[in-house]
Parts: sequence; structure tokens; C-alpha cells
Amino acid sequence: MRVTSPAMSEMPGPKVYNVWWGDYHHGIQRQRGVVTYSVSPFRQSATSHLFRNYLFNGYRRLSAQLPYWIIPVGIGYSVYAWAKKRDAWQNSKAGHLAGASH
Repeated sequence: MRVTSPAMSEMPGPKVYNVWWGDYHHGIQRQRGVVTYSVSPFRQSATSHLFRNYLFNGYRRLSAQLPYWIIPVGIGYSVYAWAKKRDAWQNSKAGHLAGASH
């Protein structure tokens, strides 16, 4: 981001350094050479098309990562489904008769 050229500006109020706890009458030093930088209004709107751009760019980026996470999720779900079915069978009457562990 490139800033505009520095502009000498007048700050609102008296141009003095911050005074100490109400010491407005003794030792007030005037400020000199206050430089103010500004950014172009066209560069300030960084989030103007945030959601519209996310629909296309986000979809492209997420779909590119799909093979890397869908395979482990599929393997994990198949192991979970197999273990759930095997646990239900082992706790059934047929499983107890087949294993004769109880």
C-alpha cells in the first residue's frame, strides 16, 4: 500500500505537547512540523468485494484441497462404521454365543 505524499496540516486545537495532569500554565512547549499521512480512498476499501470474491476464489481453493482431506475422512468414517457394527454384533445374543466370552 502506497501512501500519499506527506502534507503539513494543522491539528485541531492548540499545537502543544501533552501536558502533565492539568499543568496547563507552566512549561507548555509548542509542537512544530506535524506531518500527516493519508491513504487514497480507493485503497481504503479493501473489503469492498470480499464476499463476492470469496464465492469464486474460495470455491476454487477449497476444491483444490478436496482430495487431500476427503480420502482420510472416508477412511476414518468407514473404520468408525465397521467398529460400530462389530460392537453391536458382539453385544448381541449371536455375538455372545459365537464368542462364548460371557
